[in-house]
Amino acid sequence: MPQSAHPLLSAQAINKRFGAVTALSDVAVELTAGQVRAIVGENGAGKSTLAKILAGIYAPDSGTVLCNGEPVTLSDRRAARDLGVAFVPQSLSFIGTLTLVENHMLAQTGWRLDHDATRAALQAAAAEVALDIETDRPIETLGLAQRQLGEIVSAIAAGSKVLLLDEPTSALGPREIEALIATMRMLAEKGQAIGLVTHRIEEVMQGADTVTVLRGGELVFDGETTGLDGDSIARLMVGDRNRDRVELGKIQTDWKRLMAEHLRVERDGQMLIEDIGFTVRQGEILGVAGVSGPMQPALAEALAGLLAPVSGSVKVDGVNIAGQPARARKVGLAYVPEDRTRGVVGGLSTAENASLFRIGQKAMTRFGLLRDRQAETELGADIIRRFDVRPPDPSLHAGGLSGGNQQKLLVGRELNDDPAVVIAHGPAKGLDLSAAAAIRTALVDVAAKGAAVVVISADLDELMEICHRLVVLSGRRISGVFDLAEPLDMGRLGQAMADAAPLETA
Repeated sequence: MPQSAHPLLSAQAINKRFGAVTALSDVAVELTAGQVRAIVGENGAGKSTLAKILAGIYAPDSGTVLCNGEPVTLSDRRAARDLGVAFVPQSLSFIGTLTLVENHMLAQTGWRLDHDATRAALQAAAAEVALDIETDRPIETLGLAQRQLGEIVSAIAAGSKVLLLDEPTSALGPREIEALIATMRMLAEKGQAIGLVTHRIEEVMQGADTVTVLRGGELVFDGETTGLDGDSIARLMVGDRNRDRVELGKIQTDWKRLMAEHLRVERDGQMLIEDIGFTVRQGEILGVAGVSGPMQPALAEALAGLLAPVSGSVKVDGVNIAGQPARARKVGLAYVPEDRTRGVVGGLSTAENASLFRIGQKAMTRFGLLRDRQAETELGADIIRRFDVRPPDPSLHAGGLSGGNQQKLLVGRELNDDPAVVIAHGPAKGLDLSAAAAIRTALVDVAAKGAAVVVISADLDELMEICHRLVVLSGRRISGVFDLAEPLDMGRLGQAMADAAPLETA
C-alpha cells in the first residue's frame, strides 16, 4: 500500500429512500488510493445503492460525496467518469453488437474519434494489468469474463482512478474469479482505489484491504480485513435476529406436492442453476434465499414451468410440468412473478384481471359460448373484498391501481382457487407494511389449506417469519438448508449466504 494513501472518493452521512423503503441511513465510506475496499451485506443491505451513489447513478437524499476531499455533485454517470470514477455494473453495460473499441469510443467526447488510437489505448491499458483482451470482436461473441474485463480495461484506458465493481463475480467460475482478484490487486498497487461490492466472504479475505459491512441500510462495521475471519464477517452481515414468526400450521402429511430434481437451468448461454433439487410437502412453506441476480428469476420461472431446464424435472403431484406452463396451470400451480407487470395487465379492468385464466371456463361463460361479464365482475368483487384491493371497484383499469394494490390483485387471483402449489417470487417486494402483511398472511392461509408454497425472496426477515424451512442458493447451487422450527445458527446462515458453506440437499 503506498505511503501517501489518501481517499480519492468518499461519502459522508448518506441517506437514501425509495418510497417507503430506507435503502441507506447515515452511511459513510472511503475509497483510498492503493486499496481494495469490499462493500458487503446481504440482499437489501444497501451496498449496490451506495456504489451507485458514488458512481453518480443515484442522487442521495442527503449527505455529501467528496472527490479528492472536495464536495462534488455527481449528476449522472458521465459526471462521475469526468472526475475519474468508473462503474462496472452487475448487468454489463456494453452494447453487444459493437466491439470493445467501438463501445469505448461511444463514451468519448470530442469531434475526432480515432479507431486505431482507441485500440492502441485499450491494448496499453490491458498490458498494464497483464490482461489479454479481444478488442475487435462483437461483445456478444465474448465470454462473460472477457466482457467483464473489457469494461475494466475501458475504464483504465479512460483514465479512471476509482473503479467500482458491482457483484463482478456473480456469474464467473473459480479461475475467472482468481484472475479478476489478481487484476484488482494489480490496479491497487498502481495507486487506484477499488470498491468491490460483493456477498462472497472468500473474495473479501483474498482481495480486500478494508471492508464496509452494511445491514438493513445501516453501517455496522468499517475497518481493515486484517484480524477478521470469514465467520465474523458472516455474523456481521446477518446480525442476531429476533424472529417474530407467524403462527404456522403443522405439516400433517409427508406427501411431496412439489418435487424439483437435478435441475440445470441456462439462459442466454449462461448456466445459472446446476443440479438443484428439493421437495415441498403438502402444507409446507419453503423459503429460498440468496443474493439477488439472474439465478432467482431463473429458478422461479423453471419451477413455474415457464423456463424449460437443460435437464431435470419439476413435478406437481407427480406430474412433470418442466417447460410446460399450460400443464402447470392445469394441475394447480399458481405463480406470482417478481415483476407484477408480468402478471397484471394494466389495460384490463380489475375484474378482467381476476378472471384472466378462467375465461372460457364454464363458470365464466353463458351457454358455453359467450363471456359472462357478470360472473367476471362478481369474481373481481370477491377478490377485491378478500384481499382488500383499493379502490374497491371491479371496473377500474388495473393500471390505475397502486403497486401494492396491483400486487394484492395478482396474489388474490393466483390463490383464489386453492392451488396445489404456489411459486411466489418476491411477493411483498417494495410494498408498505400493511400490504406486505396481507400478502404473507394469504400465503400462510393457502398453505394451511394444503398447498405446497415456495417463497423466493431477497428479504431474509420475511422468509424467517413465514417459512417452515429455508434453502439458501449461492454459486448456482444449494449452499445451506435450515429448519426454522429449530434455533438458528446465524454464523452458519451467514456463511451459506456468503457462498462459504458446503453443498447440502433439501
